[in-house]
Amino acid sequence: MNSFKIRLGFFFLLSLASCREEIVLDGHPPEPRLVVEGQITSEFQRHSVRLSLSGSYRGGAPYEKVTGAFMTITDGQTTFHLEEVETGLYLTDSLAGTPGNVYTLSIQWEGELFEASDTMGEVPPPFTPVEFVVNDRGFPTMEYRRHQFGFPEANRWQVIVGPQDTLLQPVFTSSLGQQIGVDVDTTGAYTFNFYTHPNIEVSGLMNFEEAHFYGFKLGRTVTQKRFSLSLSYYRYLRAMFLETEWRGTLFDSVPGEVKGNVSNGGLGFFSAQAVRTVAFEI
Repeated sequence: MNSFKIRLGFFFLLSLASCREEIVLDGHPPEPRLVVEGQITSEFQRHSVRLSLSGSYRGGAPYEKVTGAFMTITDGQTTFHLEEVETGLYLTDSLAGTPGNVYTLSIQWEGELFEASDTMGEVPPPFTPVEFVVNDRGFPTMEYRRHQFGFPEANRWQVIVGPQDTLLQPVFTSSLGQQIGVDVDTTGAYTFNFYTHPNIEVSGLMNFEEAHFYGFKLGRTVTQKRFSLSLSYYRYLRAMFLETEWRGTLFDSVPGEVKGNVSNGGLGFFSAQAVRTVAFEI
């Protein structure tokens, strides 16, 4: 009886091996799609939308910027037009969004209409500004970590350390090279972009991100901003991080398309974010 079961199992495995389906892979790359990266905030300023075309992940070439689009943002009562100030970059006039409003971006390009909507949340609650602690070299030093987990809510943050007063004010950093999310302009001003997350993200923790320390001399001005994120925008950001900064762990999933809020097959996200700002001097 046991030998019969073994033979039956053997023939079953042979039958599985003989069942093959030939799949022909299409070698042609997918058609480029419109990619939207834009936002409106409660800050009084010119708000930006960037347009580009998708391309090959492994192509290596810069993504093509999209020019000649006609673009508006509306809150249902007032419509704001955007001006193309350079190839692929569109700006509103100076204005401030209103918390609680729904903002809709409309893009007309090459006979197609693309739309994206997001709700601006309430102004985030007050917060304690980032702390500068004097290190052993005498620099007031800030600890920087791109992603931080286990917070009550999701927020995007910016810490902007103003330009140096003279060329004799060096900067101390704990590691060589520029970190993800840290931008330095020609005046010597530093902008640190980071996120606090409401959950413990295993993929994020597995890609352990050591803290980096940036030290500045006294006298520099610091502006810290806390941005509210709608639930749909945070879900988009989380999905994007899972496909980019948090990849390469045992918990990796099969890469997939990150779905945003752009209609008509567009990619990316248009967000509306309320902001709370604190300014102080080191």
